[in-house]
Amino acid sequence: MNSSATNLDWGESPSARDQSLKHTGNVFQSLFERSADAIWLLDPQAGVFVDCNQAAVELIGAESKQQLLNKRPEDLSPSYQPDGSRSADKSAEIMAIIERQRTFRFEWVIRRFDGKEVPLEASSTAVLMGGERINIVISRDISERKKAERQLLELTQALERRVNERTAEFSASEAKFRALFEGASQGVVLHDESQVLEVNPAAVRILGRRSAHEMLGRHPGEFSPPVQPSGESSDALARKHIEECMTKGSARFDWLACDPDGREIFLEVNLTLIEWSGREVIQAFISDITERKRAEAALAESEARFSAAFRASPVFITISRMDDGRYVLANEAYLNWTGYRLDEILGRTSRELGLWADPADREPFWEELRRTRSIHERECRLRDRHGKLFTMLISADIIEINRVPHLLTVGLDVSQRKRVEGELHRTLAREKELSQLKSNFVSMVSHEFRTPLGIIQSSAELLREFYQKMPPGEREDHLESISRNARRMAGMMEEVLVLSRLDAGKLDFQPGALDLNLFCRRMVDEVLSATNRRCPIALSLNSIPTEAQADERLLGHIFTNLLSNAVKYSEPGATVHFLVERQGRDAVCVIRDTGIGISEDDQQQLFKAFHRGSNVGTRPGTGLGLLLVKRCAELHGGKVQLHSKIGEGTAVTVRLKVF
Repeated sequence: MNSSATNLDWGESPSARDQSLKHTGNVFQSLFERSADAIWLLDPQAGVFVDCNQAAVELIGAESKQQLLNKRPEDLSPSYQPDGSRSADKSAEIMAIIERQRTFRFEWVIRRFDGKEVPLEASSTAVLMGGERINIVISRDISERKKAERQLLELTQALERRVNERTAEFSASEAKFRALFEGASQGVVLHDESQVLEVNPAAVRILGRRSAHEMLGRHPGEFSPPVQPSGESSDALARKHIEECMTKGSARFDWLACDPDGREIFLEVNLTLIEWSGREVIQAFISDITERKRAEAALAESEARFSAAFRASPVFITISRMDDGRYVLANEAYLNWTGYRLDEILGRTSRELGLWADPADREPFWEELRRTRSIHERECRLRDRHGKLFTMLISADIIEINRVPHLLTVGLDVSQRKRVEGELHRTLAREKELSQLKSNFVSMVSHEFRTPLGIIQSSAELLREFYQKMPPGEREDHLESISRNARRMAGMMEEVLVLSRLDAGKLDFQPGALDLNLFCRRMVDEVLSATNRRCPIALSLNSIPTEAQADERLLGHIFTNLLSNAVKYSEPGATVHFLVERQGRDAVCVIRDTGIGISEDDQQQLFKAFHRGSNVGTRPGTGLGLLLVKRCAELHGGKVQLHSKIGEGTAVTVRLKVF
């Protein structure tokens, strides 16, 4: 953990849900850095300092905090403490006490970088930070206090030795004691079991009083709220501490006082039993630790808020180690999504749990994360323990917990959104397709209907004006032209209507007994008649049973379109080959011509509505014929294949299940 780690775990989550947490983390960061007290963060497992504030750097006389990190307390101290114990043993003893009771107050001597030894008064509190145990040590230079204590003790002892020797010397010592007492920077209160006897100006200032007279003669517990943070009454707890001091000779504790306006003042109190003016009294040294308490409270609140936000967040949050990818924490939302219990997740990787839909996607994700240190809103395909696939929006950042890199991952299930987006895209594509079909249909109708309508109108007008004058043969030609173009228009409309019924699902497949040999011959005759025998059609029927099961109406659409196309796109007189043979249950029908052929690009589009080859020229057509053939063949459980080359002709194979 470094200085950035002090606030990273509590205030720099990328999503909006952590804004409150970020504010709390910022408050603690400000208190941590600006505190006049030296604050150290100690890893109890490793026994080393992992962070400290600037006040600690200045206290130890270092150039930067980097000189202090990863140092043990004994590394920054003389070999032995004032009580004669080795610093290393004393440090281990203190950490053991903190492990048992979470908080402990003690005195310690450090050795500055310039060699000067400085006595400290320290308070250590164990807290959980990001799931890891950290000891927060807040220390203060008590050189002045120690000096004052020694001087007071020396003066007191001197007074006791000389009280019976010389009155004048006693008076001088008393005056000197008074000067030291009055000038001490630390608050000093002298009292017995029932009332305050003396108080110095520093204590008056700390307790927010106007003068010492407000305090003299009153019980020490009266300068406090009725109840202490522990829930005990201030009066009863004060008497308990006084009794401890009277029995053991000293007592040390935290105390909540208040000024006349009710403002809370957190104090650190050290009681010592001394001889004063021929009687035993209690000497109380008091220090204002309000800022330190606020920092401790902010830290505890920050940890509590982070834990609450982590547990209650509706998005999926996990924390895993960077070195091996194993989970160390996961919130309820993540557990509910995966279907795993927490004990099944901890210590395992996403690979071991099989969470990646494609395991090959995991390594590139981790490689990029190691390179860039963060990934934001990356779509990933994951699966839960039951194999159900989800689309997740993943954000990941590398954070440090106790100076160990960890991965904070936040995930949001966007599967439903992706499905809606897919449906929307398909709907838009379908609307675009329908719009194009509508445009193509209007274009086809306006183009293909204009010519036959013009011919019909022209022939009708000529017959009306010149019928009596026309030779009979010319009359027949005009009537035949009207009939032929009317059939042409009817055929085009029939294709449109049949395709419309197919799209609407209103054209049912109704198979029945059919003599396929006779039917194919009839189709050939009808096409020859409709095309004025423009091209001969060679029909080959190889081992075709007389009876098949097929929908005669649908077969009519198939063969009429294919044979008409073969004739239309062939030169006059060129033979069109029509082969029908049986292969098992299938009838395989091949219509082959030697006409203009179809390019490879056009072959990719031929089964789309209203599409025609780019080389058809002025030959009429709707662009619906091959699509109609394909749809009718599919109703028979069959399929259509087309092979063609420009200038060499086209072969269309239709395979139908009719036997």
